[in-house]
Amino acid sequence: MEPELRRLLILGWRVPEKDEGGVFKPKEIDEDTISFPSEGYSGEETNSEATGFWATERAKSIYDLLEKNDVKTLWEIGAGNGNAAIPLRKRGIEIFPVEPLRTGARTLSLNGFTTFQATLEDLNFPDNSIGAIGAFDVLEHLENPNQLLTEIHRVLRPGGIFICSVPAYQWLFSDFDISIGHYRRYSRKSINKLVSAIGLETQSTKSLFGYLILPAFILRRLPYLLGRRNAYAKAAASSGGNSQMLHKLSPMFRMAGSLERFFKSPLGLSIILISKKPN
Repeated sequence: MEPELRRLLILGWRVPEKDEGGVFKPKEIDEDTISFPSEGYSGEETNSEATGFWATERAKSIYDLLEKNDVKTLWEIGAGNGNAAIPLRKRGIEIFPVEPLRTGARTLSLNGFTTFQATLEDLNFPDNSIGAIGAFDVLEHLENPNQLLTEIHRVLRPGGIFICSVPAYQWLFSDFDISIGHYRRYSRKSINKLVSAIGLETQSTKSLFGYLILPAFILRRLPYLLGRRNAYAKAAASSGGNSQMLHKLSPMFRMAGSLERFFKSPLGLSIILISKKPN
């Protein structure tokens, strides 16, 4: 058993039972209550998105913030099929994924992660017991994110870290957001206000992919304003085509990303926030 799990056992935590696939599962989950479409994950071991441009560039920025805060172990809530967990593990972060959808949890388990098919609330951690929690592109999927954030505040130990990423700008909201279960997009101000309201202190916010704002407006927002309403399957197919284009243009985008990090652009398609529970 991993030292992190043994540590929690000493604090009085009860490890859930494993299912037949080797995934820890404290209880049955009604997947219809999860806003992300379950068909978005294949349940297979290979996750090509985790090695793609978006995932690797986002992981690089997340890792930089984790390293500055000396975080080596991270519980990732809503880990999906590993788009953050897989590239972060390659950089040396020990990840414990928590994912409510069976297909996503299966992929994570097949990739060698100690995986929990659950919500954070299902795990019932002791108060003040977890050192660092991540939620990457999760809060926008929750109608009431305060419920999760309140639980995060409860289980984080004093001085513990919460890091999250969210999609930026409500004025970019489109049928793509609707198709994958987004309730909203955020600004730096709104995500900071949300996290601060439950007692976490924001350390910094960072914007990513500013050079993709115009393509996102043209390819997603503008058609939405003109009446397009794609369901998930069609939106996913369109996104897959866009991903192939991004892959071909990735050398140029990586150069743009390097410039973006150097100049610390306040604009971006995604926002990363890192916060701390007061001592």
